[in-house]
Amino acid sequence: MLETYLQDLAEVVNLDCGSANCEGVTKVANIMKRHFDSIGFATELVDLGPKAGKGLFATNKPGAEKFDIMFNAHLDTVFPDGTAAARPFKVEDGKVTGPGCADCKAGVIAIFHALKNARKEDLDRLSICVAYNPDEETGSVASTEWLASHGKHAKNVLIFEAARAGGELVRSRKGVGNFTVTFKGKSAHAGNNPWDGRNANVAAMKFALAAYELADAELGTTVNPGVLKGGSAPNVISDTCEVQLDIRYWKDEDGRALKTKIEELVGKTWVEGVTQTMRVDCMGPAMPLSEDTKELVAKITEAAKLEGFDAQWVDAGGGSDGNHIAKEGVPVIDGCAPAGGAFHSDREFLRLDTVEERIRMVTRFLTLI
Repeated sequence: MLETYLQDLAEVVNLDCGSANCEGVTKVANIMKRHFDSIGFATELVDLGPKAGKGLFATNKPGAEKFDIMFNAHLDTVFPDGTAAARPFKVEDGKVTGPGCADCKAGVIAIFHALKNARKEDLDRLSICVAYNPDEETGSVASTEWLASHGKHAKNVLIFEAARAGGELVRSRKGVGNFTVTFKGKSAHAGNNPWDGRNANVAAMKFALAAYELADAELGTTVNPGVLKGGSAPNVISDTCEVQLDIRYWKDEDGRALKTKIEELVGKTWVEGVTQTMRVDCMGPAMPLSEDTKELVAKITEAAKLEGFDAQWVDAGGGSDGNHIAKEGVPVIDGCAPAGGAFHSDREFLRLDTVEERIRMVTRFLTLI
């Protein structure tokens, strides 16, 4: 299995397929279409608009209205054209290197090999779909609705981002919100007539500190005033300042409550004569550890044990396509692909010792549902 897996992985790693390279991403979709056609799945290239390459939908039960399981991985990478030629696929010292080898090509190929090696009786019994999207690295803007439209009909959803470098799978993810708060004051000379000014920077700093204090360790919510931009010179009272906030939350209701509290802070006066407005840049859903998800985690853990290893789990602060699908109220887990690390860098790697065990884990999982 490993030798064939690596051959298939090399083919897609050695293609430039950054999110903006629609032709390259579509080439990968066509390669995977060929693979799934070879095992009798019905396949369809999916047009998600002019700013993204083609996605791929594959199923063993054409026309099914419900799926026992949905698999997802993304076809795009973060790397510019020319990267594949500059540092192509390589196997050395127990690791694979090359652009996107772990994020997310390892998962793309692992899904296929898990289904290729599945028992006929499981494929006959279960309704399975695979959705490969082309734009995860730029926020899945074109594909979120498409993924959710299939995910809401699935009993179980497995996301094939790479497992953590230590091998851990992901059982829940925080939701993410980003806000931009803009402060408007009045400029003046800091030496000659500072009393005529209304300092937007000071208002922004007071606000940022108050917003930071809204974090709740017990709930697991955080507020990060990650960017403060204001002022033109040390001797000028600043008339404009901007604060960019990042918030994280395990439950969507906690995120909404936190947003309301930030809006209340925006409505306060921090410096007399300075006003502020807030723009919501994004408000993404959490991928919660629901009771249904706990059952899915237990079954994957059992499948791993039957294949000779102990599945370890983490709760992650960052988001993925799993967040968008989980919004539909279905159980979702992530990190189901072989383990890797140093994503989005020239040090990215995939651990060879985790490839076969993760594929066998998924194939075994099909026997348990």
